[in-house]
Amino acid sequence: MGEDLALLFDWRLAVAAAVIALAGVVRGFSGFGSALILTPALSALYGPAAGVPIVIVLEVALSFQLLPGAWPRCEQKQVGLMTLAAMPGIPLGAWILAQSDPAVLRWTISGGILLFLAALVGGLKRKGAATWPGLALAGGLSGITNGASGIGGPPVVLYYLAGQTIAATIRANVIVFFFAIDAVTLPWLWAQGLVSLSTLVAAAVTLPASVLGVWFGSRLFRLASERIFRLVAFSIIAAVAVASALAG
Repeated sequence: MGEDLALLFDWRLAVAAAVIALAGVVRGFSGFGSALILTPALSALYGPAAGVPIVIVLEVALSFQLLPGAWPRCEQKQVGLMTLAAMPGIPLGAWILAQSDPAVLRWTISGGILLFLAALVGGLKRKGAATWPGLALAGGLSGITNGASGIGGPPVVLYYLAGQTIAATIRANVIVFFFAIDAVTLPWLWAQGLVSLSTLVAAAVTLPASVLGVWFGSRLFRLASERIFRLVAFSIIAAVAVASALAG
């Protein structure tokens, strides 16, 4: 354990702090997308076995920082429904992953996300307000894609972007949704022995960088127009889909 802790305090810590600050800016602005930056970077620095649990701990910390401002603004019943729908989807996605060729699965999920994104950019819109079946489907798909590939954000974000929900509400809904998902995932990882003392120390040491990044990203969001928010959200989703397809 002492050796594990010692490994955290070398040149990699400065790189990790810079990456975590950038991820905080993205999360603070859009409400999602930080895992796209954190997962590959921290896995490369510390290895997937250590990097991925650190990401989950940091994701909870990032969400917790944003939660007080997001909770009053989110549509709580909608978020609750999506969260309930996502829960059974996570183990289903993990089962699909175990039964499928990982590369084919990644390309299939990424291709579907990119096709729907292209349709939205081309003018596809959802008529009317969000519906309970639509929310349940978006939440369920989010759980499945999260379990199968680790990219659970796009289904929920794309569902909202297809409608007329304003940026502030989309951001608040996404922040609360991912806090709920991460808060469930973290104890499961702990029970599996994947969260160690070194994981918690690494998250604690780099926490100031994430706090600063989230603060700056949140400030940028307040200055952004609805159009800029949607353009940034589209760009993050496209990057997530491409990065997932090319991973591994």
